[in-house]
Amino acid sequence: MCQDIVLAVDYHDKNCVIRRYDAATGAERMLTIATEREKILSVVAEARMVAQPRGGRVVWIMESTTGWARVKALLGRAVVFVLANVVQMPKPPKGKRRKTDKNDTAQMLRSYRNGELPIASALAAWWRQARRLVALRENLVSRQTALRNWISRFLAHETWGPRDNLWSAKGRRVLAGLIESLPAWDRLVLQIKLAEFDVLVYQKKGVEKEMIALFQRWPRARRLEKIDGIGMISAVSIAARIGPVSRFWSVEDLIGYAGLAPGVYQSNETRHDGHVGGPGTDRHLRHYLIEATVWARRIPRYRDAYERTLRRRGAKIARLAVARMLLRSIYRMLRKAEAFDRVASMAPQGRATSQAGAAAPRTTPIVTAPV
Repeated sequence: MCQDIVLAVDYHDKNCVIRRYDAATGAERMLTIATEREKILSVVAEARMVAQPRGGRVVWIMESTTGWARVKALLGRAVVFVLANVVQMPKPPKGKRRKTDKNDTAQMLRSYRNGELPIASALAAWWRQARRLVALRENLVSRQTALRNWISRFLAHETWGPRDNLWSAKGRRVLAGLIESLPAWDRLVLQIKLAEFDVLVYQKKGVEKEMIALFQRWPRARRLEKIDGIGMISAVSIAARIGPVSRFWSVEDLIGYAGLAPGVYQSNETRHDGHVGGPGTDRHLRHYLIEATVWARRIPRYRDAYERTLRRRGAKIARLAVARMLLRSIYRMLRKAEAFDRVASMAPQGRATSQAGAAAPRTTPIVTAPV
């Protein structure tokens, strides 16, 4: 890095704030440019003119929460592109915590120079498309649930009408009768909310149709569907959420990403187990796995462990334990492109070396899927 030019970038829609660091001289300076193709290319070209004659590189560092995909495609091989996982970057002490572009770029540069910058995975275009499809369904389900809860709470506060099974065909007829008996303004509100709910149902069916079509041509999703508790939609969602499994150096990294590794506080002889989840974890992936344990806990390879934990810690912790075991199995299946074994013993898995099934197409359309 001693001859490199490092550009730590705080990217915004209108402007980019860039901290330019010359590793050969130690000089730093701040730049503010418009977020335009020509301006970005000009800054990189100037840095290359300085770095290349002396055998250095141009290193471009930016946050994973911004529009990195188009910038990476624009710069190509002109730079060493580093995607910083800002969610996992340590925060400064509260007394010195100031959220400014100047401080953000300084922290990224300092972490990079110290070898402590957490790196995010730059997923290829196909994976981003699949994830957006899955995320759309999750958003539609969340909005449906919010509308159901709102209507249920309205009925509980304002009426004495029944609130059980309102979303079946018979229940909808009962709900329609309740709405007709309401005052005009409340009737209008409920009718609009129900119309929105019906639109969401229709849209979700369309998204699920696309996901099922993707399932049919995606071998890794079809392998996951063989596990009890994982259907076609869940299989596609889990596979898309995990992404290329090669980006996880070990199964423990994947368990941490899913938020299934509880925190631990230990001092001397005192030990407290913390909560699962937290910043930087994928709560949707965790939800799919825990929901799958309703059935997966009955699979022979998990049943004994579930029953032991159930007796000692209760049902919630037992299901978390099965979810971790299930994710270990999924990691092995995706790494080795192998089928699920219902009765195999769970041998401890260290760092994986196989790259089978890890590659993803670079910019292929959604009609083709990695194995």
